[in-house]
Order: sequence, then structure tokens, then C-alpha cells
Amino acid sequence: MKYNGWLIYNAEDAQRNEAFIRWMKTEAAALGIELTFLLKEHLLYGVTGGALFISHRGKHIQLPDFVIMRNIDPLFGRQLEAMGVRVMNTSSLSEIANNKARTHQLLAQANVPMIDTLFVKRNEFSPAVLPYTYPVVVKEVDGRSGKQVYAAATEQELTALLEHVRSNELIIQKMGDVPGKDVRVFVIGNNIVAAVLRFSSTDFKANFSLGGSAQIYPLSAEETKLVHRIIRLFPDGLDFVGIDFLFAKDGSLLFNEIEDVAGSRTLSANTSINTVRLYLEYVLTALHAKN
Repeated sequence: MKYNGWLIYNAEDAQRNEAFIRWMKTEAAALGIELTFLLKEHLLYGVTGGALFISHRGKHIQLPDFVIMRNIDPLFGRQLEAMGVRVMNTSSLSEIANNKARTHQLLAQANVPMIDTLFVKRNEFSPAVLPYTYPVVVKEVDGRSGKQVYAAATEQELTALLEHVRSNELIIQKMGDVPGKDVRVFVIGNNIVAAVLRFSSTDFKANFSLGGSAQIYPLSAEETKLVHRIIRLFPDGLDFVGIDFLFAKDGSLLFNEIEDVAGSRTLSANTSINTVRLYLEYVLTALHAKN
């Protein structure tokens, strides 16, 4: 059976990821998958005549067998799922992973180790009641790729920062014991593919896309168990994500975030792993199981 799918980006992200999109389409064709690239800006969805609908450039469009969602819009993902389309990653994962407060709240209930974290609404919070010593890290809950992440070394800096951040929903954390260094674990279909150590000598953020460096990181047995413990918290599964960890003072891993729309530049730069081929082979397996 030949499957057809949509690969969805918004225009801004598509421009930055042209090479990845071409790679995805090339690998899909090699596997006999008809994969159509669509911009989210060209799609409309909602309710008409009491029924759910999706249109493309104002016209009816035949729904695909699956969607690879590289655009963050859990509501759109839920619409597709309600209309019978398999969405990767699922809308339920997207809702949690793209809200750092919700992610920490869920994982803390399973005793996953993490840095002390405040869930804050900017318009309701006063730095005067901060229970941590400085410096602290402030993150907008929907930030991605190390963006919308800020450091504040004093109460005055935090006050000024809170006046300028875009989002009203934030998390505030103690600065990690080992700033500028983290581990990303790549997961496809609930299986660990590889892990990379990312590091920066100039910034407390280690993201590769922000100029950091990376190398393969061999997970220990204990670290592998921790990753699988996190995976099991998502009953709908992790189709393709990056799970990021910071380091505690003793070298153990502390959960940091889940990247729902994960890139694979660090794997491509450090290994011969064909992440896209692995992902699309998993997509086929999942669709076969569904049918």
C-alpha cells in the first residue's frame, strides 16, 4: 500500500530548513511515500455547516494518511486527528512539550530529576518574593531552540527583564551547576537513536543552532533508564523528539525540556545516522500497524 502524507512548516521555519525539507522528500520518495510539502499559512481549518473542515488556499483538499507536523499548533493537530489523520508528533505531546511549565509539572510527578522551577505569570509575579539566589534563568514557556531564554544576575535585572519579555507565562529556574553544557537525546518511535553532548564556552546556553559545539555522548545504563522513564509518561508515544538534559554538580542528568520539532544537525555533523530515513521507516511501521 502506498501512503501519502503532508509535511507542514510555517513559512519562516521552512526558509531556515530548506535542506531538511529536501532531504525528507528525497527519502520519502525512496521509500515509496508520496510526501507533499505544505505551508501552514496556506491552510485554514475550523467548523463549517456543523462539521470540521480543512482547506488549502481556500479550496477543499483531500486529507492524507499522515501528517509530519513541523509547525507548532496543537489545535490544528487535534483537528487533523479528529478527522482521522495520524499526526506526528501527536497533538497531546505538542500541547505538553511546547509548554515548559506543563512539561516540568508532568515529569516532576514521576520524580524525574530537574532544576528547581517556578511557574510564573508575569503580571502576577514580583521579583521581591523570588525564593532563589541569583543568578536565575527565565524562560518563556513556549520558547524554542534556546530562544526566549534569559539570565538575570540581580533583582534589578530580573525586574527589567520581566518588563520586556513577550510572553506572560514564564518559568524561572536556578542557574544550572554546569552552564553552557547539556545533552540532547534523540528519540524516534519511543526508541533512543543517539545522544549528543552540546557545549559552549561563551554562553550559558549550549544550543548548536546558537553557535555551540557538539559531540556524540554515550549514555550510561542509568541515564538510559531515565530516558525510558520519561518516554513511558507519554502513552500516545514519542514519534520524533529531542529530550534535553542539564548536568548536576555530581555529573548526573537533570531534565531540561522536550523539543517537539527537533532538528538533527548535531547528529548529521557527528555521525552517519540517517535520521530522516529512520523516522520515515518508523512512520511506515506505525501506519501499517494502524491499518
